[in-house]
Amino acid sequence: MQDHFWATYAAALAWVAFVVVASVVYRRIKSKPFRIVEPDNPLFMEKWTSGRSLRNVIGRLGGARNCLFVAVTRNELIVRPHFPFNLFFLPEIYGLEIVVPRASVRGVELKSGVISDSVLINIDRFPDIGFQLELRLRAPTEFIQAMRT
Repeated sequence: MQDHFWATYAAALAWVAFVVVASVVYRRIKSKPFRIVEPDNPLFMEKWTSGRSLRNVIGRLGGARNCLFVAVTRNELIVRPHFPFNLFFLPEIYGLEIVVPRASVRGVELKSGVISDSVLINIDRFPDIGFQLELRLRAPTEFIQAMRT
Protein backbone atom coordinates (compact mmCIF):
# COMPACT_ATOMS: atom_id res chain seq x y z
CA MET A 1 0.00 0.00 0.00
CA GLN A 2 2.80 2.40 0.96
CA ASP A 3 4.73 1.61 -2.24
CA HIS A 4 1.67 2.39 -4.37
CA PHE A 5 1.35 5.84 -2.75
CA TRP A 6 4.99 6.74 -3.39
CA ALA A 7 4.82 5.48 -6.97
CA THR A 8 1.76 7.64 -7.63
CA TYR A 9 3.43 10.61 -5.94
CA ALA A 10 6.60 10.14 -8.02
CA ALA A 11 4.56 9.86 -11.23
CA ALA A 12 2.71 13.09 -10.42
CA LEU A 13 5.98 14.92 -9.70
CA ALA A 14 7.47 13.59 -12.93
CA TRP A 15 4.44 14.84 -14.88
CA VAL A 16 4.68 18.33 -13.34
CA ALA A 17 8.41 18.43 -14.08
CA PHE A 18 7.75 17.35 -17.68
CA VAL A 19 5.14 20.11 -18.18
CA VAL A 20 7.49 22.76 -16.72
CA VAL A 21 10.37 21.63 -18.95
CA ALA A 22 8.08 21.53 -22.00
CA SER A 23 6.83 25.02 -21.16
CA VAL A 24 10.40 26.35 -20.85
CA VAL A 25 11.40 24.74 -24.17
CA TYR A 26 8.29 26.16 -25.86
CA ARG A 27 9.02 29.68 -24.56
CA ARG A 28 12.63 29.42 -25.77
CA ILE A 29 11.58 28.25 -29.24
CA LYS A 30 9.03 31.06 -29.53
CA SER A 31 11.55 33.61 -28.12
CA LYS A 32 9.19 34.57 -25.32
CA PRO A 33 10.79 36.13 -22.24
CA PHE A 34 10.74 34.59 -18.78
CA ARG A 35 11.19 37.88 -16.96
CA ILE A 36 9.40 41.12 -17.64
CA VAL A 37 11.46 43.66 -19.55
CA GLU A 38 10.09 47.13 -18.97
CA PRO A 39 9.82 49.14 -22.18
CA ASP A 40 11.68 52.41 -22.62
CA ASN A 41 9.53 55.52 -22.09
CA PRO A 42 6.16 53.84 -21.52
CA LEU A 43 3.06 56.00 -21.68
CA PHE A 44 1.49 53.69 -19.08
CA MET A 45 2.82 50.81 -17.01
CA GLU A 46 1.31 48.75 -14.21
CA LYS A 47 2.66 45.61 -12.55
CA TRP A 48 0.88 42.80 -10.71
CA THR A 49 -2.58 43.53 -12.09
CA SER A 50 -5.50 41.29 -13.05
CA GLY A 51 -7.32 40.43 -16.26
CA ARG A 52 -8.83 37.87 -18.56
CA SER A 53 -9.22 37.25 -22.26
CA LEU A 54 -12.74 37.07 -23.62
CA ARG A 55 -11.58 35.20 -26.72
CA ASN A 56 -13.00 31.81 -25.67
CA VAL A 57 -14.76 30.01 -22.81
CA ILE A 58 -11.53 28.96 -21.11
CA GLY A 59 -10.25 32.52 -21.11
CA ARG A 60 -13.55 33.79 -19.76
CA LEU A 61 -13.60 31.26 -16.93
CA GLY A 62 -9.91 31.57 -16.13
CA GLY A 63 -7.74 34.57 -16.06
CA ALA A 64 -5.05 36.13 -13.98
CA ARG A 65 -5.33 37.66 -10.54
CA ASN A 66 -2.55 40.06 -9.60
CA CYS A 67 0.06 38.51 -11.88
CA LEU A 68 -0.04 40.55 -15.11
CA PHE A 69 2.26 43.26 -16.43
CA VAL A 70 0.53 45.88 -18.59
CA ALA A 71 2.32 48.58 -20.57
CA VAL A 72 1.42 51.02 -23.31
CA THR A 73 4.17 52.45 -25.49
CA ARG A 74 3.90 54.76 -28.48
CA ASN A 75 3.58 51.72 -30.74
CA GLU A 76 2.41 48.73 -28.68
CA LEU A 77 0.05 47.38 -26.07
CA ILE A 78 1.88 44.82 -23.94
CA VAL A 79 0.18 42.35 -21.58
CA ARG A 80 2.34 39.60 -20.09
CA PRO A 81 2.22 37.43 -16.99
CA HIS A 82 4.99 37.70 -14.41
CA PHE A 83 7.24 34.72 -13.66
CA PRO A 84 6.37 31.96 -12.58
CA PHE A 85 2.85 32.44 -13.95
CA ASN A 86 4.20 32.24 -17.49
CA LEU A 87 4.99 28.56 -16.99
CA PHE A 88 2.67 25.55 -17.45
CA PHE A 89 1.40 27.03 -20.74
CA LEU A 90 -1.02 29.23 -18.76
CA PRO A 91 -0.59 32.36 -20.94
CA GLU A 92 -1.34 30.31 -24.04
CA ILE A 93 -4.33 28.57 -22.47
CA TYR A 94 -5.89 31.77 -21.14
CA GLY A 95 -4.75 34.07 -23.98
CA LEU A 96 -2.93 36.45 -21.64
CA GLU A 97 0.38 37.07 -23.36
CA ILE A 98 -0.35 39.80 -25.86
CA VAL A 99 1.94 42.22 -27.65
CA VAL A 100 -0.02 44.02 -30.36
CA PRO A 101 0.45 47.23 -32.30
CA ARG A 102 -1.69 50.02 -30.89
CA ALA A 103 -3.22 50.39 -34.35
CA SER A 104 -4.90 47.00 -33.88
CA VAL A 105 -6.71 48.23 -30.75
CA ARG A 106 -10.14 49.23 -32.01
CA GLY A 107 -11.67 50.42 -28.77
CA VAL A 108 -11.05 50.98 -25.07
CA GLU A 109 -13.85 51.59 -22.60
CA LEU A 110 -14.33 51.73 -18.85
CA LYS A 111 -16.71 49.04 -17.63
CA SER A 112 -18.36 49.47 -14.23
CA GLY A 113 -18.68 46.37 -12.13
CA VAL A 114 -20.16 45.39 -8.79
CA ILE A 115 -16.81 44.72 -7.14
CA SER A 116 -14.49 46.91 -9.20
CA ASP A 117 -14.22 48.74 -12.50
CA SER A 118 -12.39 47.23 -15.43
CA VAL A 119 -11.18 48.27 -18.86
CA LEU A 120 -12.57 46.47 -21.90
CA ILE A 121 -10.21 46.45 -24.89
CA ASN A 122 -11.26 45.43 -28.41
CA ILE A 123 -8.33 44.05 -30.38
CA ASP A 124 -8.16 43.06 -34.06
CA ARG A 125 -5.52 40.44 -34.78
CA PHE A 126 -6.38 40.07 -38.44
CA PRO A 127 -8.97 41.87 -40.58
CA ASP A 128 -11.68 39.33 -39.71
CA ILE A 129 -10.52 38.00 -36.32
CA GLY A 130 -10.84 40.06 -33.18
CA PHE A 131 -11.20 39.51 -29.47
CA GLN A 132 -11.71 41.38 -26.24
CA LEU A 133 -9.47 41.67 -23.23
CA GLU A 134 -10.71 42.75 -19.82
CA LEU A 135 -8.17 44.28 -17.41
CA ARG A 136 -8.66 45.28 -13.79
CA LEU A 137 -6.18 48.09 -13.34
CA ARG A 138 -5.44 50.29 -10.35
CA ALA A 139 -5.34 53.32 -12.67
CA PRO A 140 -7.90 52.64 -15.42
CA THR A 141 -8.38 56.26 -16.48
CA GLU A 142 -4.62 56.75 -16.94
CA PHE A 143 -4.56 53.60 -19.09
CA ILE A 144 -7.41 54.89 -21.26
CA GLN A 145 -5.68 58.26 -21.63
CA ALA A 146 -2.43 56.54 -22.67
CA MET A 147 -4.27 54.43 -25.25
CA ARG A 148 -5.96 57.51 -26.70
CA THR A 149 -2.79 59.62 -27.05
